[in-house]
Amino acid sequence: MFHHQNRRRNVRALPQPWSVQLIFHILSIFEPHLHLKRDSRDRFITNREVTEVAATLDLVSLNPTTTSPGHTARLVAATGVPLNKRVLAYHEAPPAASDATLTQQRELARPLYARPGTLASSSGAVTNRSRKIATQPERVLDAPGMVDDFYLNLLSWSVLNIVAVALSENTYIWKADTGSVVLVGEAPEGTYVSSVDFSNDGAFLGIGIGTGDVELWDVETGQKLRSMNGHQAQIAALSWHGHVLSSACGDGSIWHHDVRIARHKVMELLGHSGEVCGLEWRADGEFLASGGNDNVVNIWDGRVGDVTEGSRGVARWTKRNHTAAVKVIDTPFQI
Repeated sequence: MFHHQNRRRNVRALPQPWSVQLIFHILSIFEPHLHLKRDSRDRFITNREVTEVAATLDLVSLNPTTTSPGHTARLVAATGVPLNKRVLAYHEAPPAASDATLTQQRELARPLYARPGTLASSSGAVTNRSRKIATQPERVLDAPGMVDDFYLNLLSWSVLNIVAVALSENTYIWKADTGSVVLVGEAPEGTYVSSVDFSNDGAFLGIGIGTGDVELWDVETGQKLRSMNGHQAQIAALSWHGHVLSSACGDGSIWHHDVRIARHKVMELLGHSGEVCGLEWRADGEFLASGGNDNVVNIWDGRVGDVTEGSRGVARWTKRNHTAAVKVIDTPFQI
């Protein structure tokens, strides 16, 4: 019996060393995972060095094997960008323009696109002055009775800082220096003022009438100097060069008026099938540009020369790919 009890005691004691060894063995297996340091990195904000990030980005490339080959080929054909090539890269500055006129025009326009702090003064020194664009008008003028017609040109600003505005049958001038408003004249009963334009020196004001007449007014005295008739429709636009006042008519014709002589019509220009609503002389008087509601822009030779009353001109250049009426015309550069 004594032997039997010792045997039972030994049987119960045998598993203890074995179980302890098993537990330590299991702990040794999982120990690396139980003692990992806590990851403090942010999954949105990297804490790696800049050089490491740059090196990683350099390894990024378009791998055609990870996507559909057909889809990749279509992307390459559509964009024209070869595989594994950077889309954006730094290159050398483009060469300077060989055209001296184009270079001069770019230099004149450079201040308009300069960033704040890079504007050059008259002495050539760079200043920190920034551009300020007004968000409120300098002055608001009432304009009751202005004719609601897109093709008319009812406003003109002279070199003497005087603004002319056509309001129905009346024409007013506003002097910016004094703020005074003066009534220049009235159109005949039953008609209206359809266009206004100051002469190059600001001394005279041309007024187009809805009946087709063109009036000439002295701005200083407020007196009408003469009336030039002959057009058969409203005068939608006027433009001056020297002593020549050009008028654009609703029938598509353009007349040159020499305001110094009795027979004022010195040339007629025919090149529009619709109303001419845009008219502008180039500063040197060599060319005249016109635009109409027939979607056509014409450039005319401005050299009137020795012509007679029945002389007619032909457009030197014509542009027909506009899709709407051409009202605003300007000719600041060489053609």
